[in-house]
Amino acid sequence: MGAQADLDVADIRWLTPLPLWIGILAGPIAWALDLLASYALVKWVCVSRGYVALHGVMLLALAIVAGGALVSWRALRHTQTDRKTDGGRPRERARFMAVLGLTLCALFALQIVAGAIPTWVLDACQ
Repeated sequence: MGAQADLDVADIRWLTPLPLWIGILAGPIAWALDLLASYALVKWVCVSRGYVALHGVMLLALAIVAGGALVSWRALRHTQTDRKTDGGRPRERARFMAVLGLTLCALFALQIVAGAIPTWVLDACQ
């Protein structure tokens, strides 16, 4: 009984909204920052031929997404695995939000990579 109470106290921080929302919002925010920074850097890249900056922005965005996925993964691990994800209890909501965060991070990572393919294939100044 004591070990179960200790486990619940240790897992309670993963039931709070902050890590769950970080996992959900990391992908969209990273994608938006990647898109904005890439457009803002194009003129500078054309003048200086510093194509590495565009790739660096993409890698930074992927690092943000990976951080959000890590937070969601840890939240998912700390929620009970034998519970369904559509209930109204805090653990069930936390598990649903963790799964949603992982899914969104995967989809937005794919979108960031797909958006970077033209910078690998085409010249940014064309």
